[in-house]
Amino acid sequence: PVPWMTSEPSSSVDEHQPFLGGDSDMAAHEGEQRTVRRMSTMEKEGTWECGDPPPELLWDTDDATFLEKISCNARIRLVEVNPKAGQYVLRMKCHWRFRTLNTADRTETHLKVPGVRMPGLLVNIEESRIWRDLKHSTDKTVFWRGISVFHVQGFEIFEMSEFPFDRQVIHLELIEFVWRPSKDSETYDTHMNVVSFKTFTQSMLPEWAPFPAKVDCNDENKMVSNDRAAGSGPTFANRFQLTLRIQRNYWFFVMQIFAVTLMILLISVFPLALPPNESFVGLRLTAYATGILTLVSFKYGVSDQLPRVPYSTFTDMYLLYQIVTLAACAVECLIAYKLVDTSKAGFGVDENIIQYIEWGILFIIVVAWCLGLVWIAHFKRRTDWKAVLDNQHKVEETSDMMNYTNNVGQTGLL
Repeated sequence: PVPWMTSEPSSSVDEHQPFLGGDSDMAAHEGEQRTVRRMSTMEKEGTWECGDPPPELLWDTDDATFLEKISCNARIRLVEVNPKAGQYVLRMKCHWRFRTLNTADRTETHLKVPGVRMPGLLVNIEESRIWRDLKHSTDKTVFWRGISVFHVQGFEIFEMSEFPFDRQVIHLELIEFVWRPSKDSETYDTHMNVVSFKTFTQSMLPEWAPFPAKVDCNDENKMVSNDRAAGSGPTFANRFQLTLRIQRNYWFFVMQIFAVTLMILLISVFPLALPPNESFVGLRLTAYATGILTLVSFKYGVSDQLPRVPYSTFTDMYLLYQIVTLAACAVECLIAYKLVDTSKAGFGVDENIIQYIEWGILFIIVVAWCLGLVWIAHFKRRTDWKAVLDNQHKVEETSDMMNYTNNVGQTGLL
């Protein structure tokens, strides 16, 4: 059982009611999807529960094997994601529920403060407390509610090769539920016996849309049963691995980068429609060179919005192919001019034939790049989540230094 603190007078029901995550609550939150993009739902992927899922208000019984079992509903809000610096900031609000035996005393002993250990992250505890809920307490048990607010800052390796169609996973590494002597205590007394851990993810950033988090029990050895016969009580855990999943909203980049550079490209290739003779060859080469310089200048102008990584992203290759297209048009202009010029000496290609060919090239370039933009904006598929999780570099918390070194080496970080 959880150790007890000194006695305190009984308190009334706190005015702050935690989010229970029921069907009615989820229906009410569906209207918020337009402002926070997408909120995590009660999918299996975002939930861990004991073998037999506990009741919403837990077990109202005097059987000690079902008491002091914790239900945690965690709402996680992303407030900052900085792929360039490899950092992220989030706020996690945990709503606690559990029951203890009702001793029918005038004064009720007070449990230690609930807390969460995250050894791999920088955690600031803003609030952590519990209170009795008299409404749902009975003659057998006392129903407790609680709330803890954590400000979490961590570091992650973000893969940006598909920018701006990238999907990111944020590993919160080891999460351990514990009872602390006080809110700001750096030590803990005992672990919590968690029978239900549900996560609800929101993004305060319009650039990122969240997906249901992936909750895993850290190790089967950490998931233990009670001391009685098998099946006589609920299983519980206290160590978890939590992985957040987010993807970038790409429409801003489609309109501000892809569409703008496409218009620059189309305007620059229109001189293909001019006759390939000495009267227009200088004008055509000037137009192509101006288009290349404009694209390069635009790329540097929006460099603050592009990731700085030692490899080429999808956007980098898109801009590079546009520059290559204009360079190829400049080469074609010189070849066409020489073919027409030599025709005056009695050999070469007729100017009208060259012009018809160039009109066809212009048509192909315009149609191909316009269809490419349509495909990017509406039909391009993102990388599957399984592939994202498999390819993401991560460092897991382990019990000994040798395993720690091996895990880091396998991720390619050593």
